[in-house]
Amino acid sequence: MNDLVKERLTMLVRRLAEATASGAAEWESREPDVYSWSSGAGVVSIGSRDRDGEPPYELVVYNSTDEPVDELASELLDDDQPAPWNDALVELYRLARRSALRADDVIEALIAALPTTGNASAEPDRSLFDRVRESMTTTTAEDS
Repeated sequence: MNDLVKERLTMLVRRLAEATASGAAEWESREPDVYSWSSGAGVVSIGSRDRDGEPPYELVVYNSTDEPVDELASELLDDDQPAPWNDALVELYRLARRSALRADDVIEALIAALPTTGNASAEPDRSLFDRVRESMTTTTAEDS
């Protein structure tokens, strides 16, 4: 595969990751550890090559009749360095999996199912940094 094709596929991977992170692209489970996104032009799948949820990952592009037309896989280059697109494949796999499994919906439903008591509902919204800063401001005001 020539470098131009790899660059174009890497661009596709990065743009899909951005669209998935923003919620513009939604993924489905295709088979164990393989997730797919489709549009009228075709389908993209990403999966764990060993079907264990771990690298190496492979991206396959299908045309509108579900025939594979291209692919990009995690690999090591001649000097045993990771290919420049490996990290992009890892990120897309992670995002595609979360989208297909509706992880955010499940987490929100679980949070909503829990009873709220005392300060428990307010505390998670404030970061540790905010709480420390508030504590320091209160201490400084009391010292004056």
